[in-house]
Amino acid sequence: MRLWRRPGYAGFFLTVLLSRTAANMFIVAGVLLVIDRTGSVSLAGITVAAASLPAALTGPVLGAWLDIARTRRLLIAVDQVLSAVALVALLVLAGHAPNWTLPVVGVLYSVTRPFSSGSFVSTLPELAGPELVGTASSLEASSINVSVVLGPAFAGVLVGTVGAGAAIAAEAASALLVAALVAANPAFEVRSSQRAERISSALFDGLRALGKDRVLRATGLASTFAMLGWGLMAIGYPLYARRTLHVGANAGGYLWAALAVGSIVGTFALRGDATLRRIAISYTLLCLSALAWLAARDLTTAIAVVALSGVLEGPAFVGTVLIRQRYPPPAVRAQVNTTIASVGLAASALGSLIGGVLHHPVPIIVAFMVVNLLAAATIAASA
Repeated sequence: MRLWRRPGYAGFFLTVLLSRTAANMFIVAGVLLVIDRTGSVSLAGITVAAASLPAALTGPVLGAWLDIARTRRLLIAVDQVLSAVALVALLVLAGHAPNWTLPVVGVLYSVTRPFSSGSFVSTLPELAGPELVGTASSLEASSINVSVVLGPAFAGVLVGTVGAGAAIAAEAASALLVAALVAANPAFEVRSSQRAERISSALFDGLRALGKDRVLRATGLASTFAMLGWGLMAIGYPLYARRTLHVGANAGGYLWAALAVGSIVGTFALRGDATLRRIAISYTLLCLSALAWLAARDLTTAIAVVALSGVLEGPAFVGTVLIRQRYPPPAVRAQVNTTIASVGLAASALGSLIGGVLHHPVPIIVAFMVVNLLAAATIAASA
């Protein structure tokens, strides 16, 4: 494949995949560590929210910083090292310190995350080139989904065999390795020749682009609803595994893996143009497929129906990724993408909080269906 022969692309892809895989371990390892050591589902929800919300608040400004920064690699490395420090702190404090310290550590874990996520997304169009950006976007979507397979599944295996603490330690070690790999690879510095001169101008221009472009605005709002739904399931899947399927809560990691495998299949098997109509249909089918979750009564069946949901979500996911590569102005691509991602993180954090309050898989799944129906309606209204 021509894309793999692009200078630096293979190392870029594998490093990003490792980073995302490690980060996705947290939705299983972090939740179960807090529950196991404190016995509080609500505290687990608050901690997961605290590990998402700060990035939502800092994202627009840090994204603008990325657009004007002379070296992105340093900023990414700072984020990865800070994440590793926070994970070690969580490992030390959970169950041994006051409960309020865990959300504080969650804030430390995520506050600089836009440096990594914004760089990963905004580098891709220039690294791949205009003729290969469509292929790169499909692989980008697959990278995200593969990380959702590997991260939670690996965390689930570690939790089930040697405990949640080992899973958190493995995630911290991975973050340090990513920092070293980023520092050694100049591909992370590739960007458009167009560049904003000041943070304030990058911030203003990026927000203006979001406000004026109908497609970016619609897909951004729809993905916010979708992220609210997945935030719900960060709490919902462990509860669903334990209370509906009557297996260990760590099986929630296998459900995340099944979802991601299905999404990879849907990305390529249901391939097509990134149109608003296709994205709206995809969200609608995802919503309806969750009815089958409620009917499942054993882990094997649940894995199958969740994987089907992933297949149906594939077109919405890859279509949104491609739109975010093509539509933002190149000079402020990082700012636009981190702003959209930041709002999504806030929605995910809210979903985790709501999931902790609902405290039962059935109302959580119903809420998941409602927000995905809203995502479909948002896209359909702009198509």
